[in-house]
Amino acid sequence: MTNVRTGPRVLELYAGIGGVAASGANVVAAIDHDEAAHRTYTASWAHPAHRLNLVSVRAERLAAFEADVWWMSPPCQPFTVRGARRDLDDRRCESLVHLLDVVRVVRPRALILENVPGFEGSQAHAAVREALDGYALHERDWCPSALGVPMERRRFYLVATAEPVEPTIPVLPLRPLAGFLDARPDPAMALDAGFLDRFGDALHVVDADDPRAVSACITGAYGRSPVYAGSYLRRDGGLYRFSPAEIARLMGFPAHLALPTDVRRATKLLGNSLSVDVVRWLLGEIGALGRRPTPGAPLR
Repeated sequence: MTNVRTGPRVLELYAGIGGVAASGANVVAAIDHDEAAHRTYTASWAHPAHRLNLVSVRAERLAAFEADVWWMSPPCQPFTVRGARRDLDDRRCESLVHLLDVVRVVRPRALILENVPGFEGSQAHAAVREALDGYALHERDWCPSALGVPMERRRFYLVATAEPVEPTIPVLPLRPLAGFLDARPDPAMALDAGFLDRFGDALHVVDADDPRAVSACITGAYGRSPVYAGSYLRRDGGLYRFSPAEIARLMGFPAHLALPTDVRRATKLLGNSLSVDVVRWLLGEIGALGRRPTPGAPLR
């Protein structure tokens, strides 16, 4: 476990397995309701993590953490094609709606929200902007490939601060995919001939030896959905799924991350998580804002 205690105090909401904690941020507390994610989080990080349903958490409880920055990654399914894009009509948005009421009361100094690109322009997006009236907002899509990570994972980020900032992400040289791979392919990750016969033409395949190879976004459905959930890896004369350890490296997590031993459960947790490289960059961009006055009167 690691427990870095420098920089602005961060409250990690919808914490998952700790994408913000893995960035080295000064996380003072984390909250998520998912049992499997909570087990991984508490086994990986030393700071307090609470298994709570955010749909009913009280403003006083969140204010008591005295966090400078709130990180929010609410469920993405209401804004995806697979989730039918039901937006605020989806029950999985209830916690976000509740937290927006809390934000109006507590008024944290800064807030970052991450979600899929489909969030932008949604009814939920409009509700977030309304709740953040008085903050300076910066919004855009970012992808870890801009930071040299050989994986696509474009996400929408909204950064709300007391004073205007223009977070920038430079375009860094692409790192070779081979540097993220296990020393040897895991035979359990090999694709059988029947799988290739059925889906071969629809698979996105990357070559382990290609210095320009970039994996497609690996989602929580990887390993369950044969296509459109991530890339497959060609190496040593065979075709493989990425192992959980390889996915974790691409996502930016350290080796001590305590993932479940079950491959599908581990892959689902990783696929629903954050790009640690982007988190680290964004928090670094707004780090100096941690102690500036907040707009409005906070509840403390």
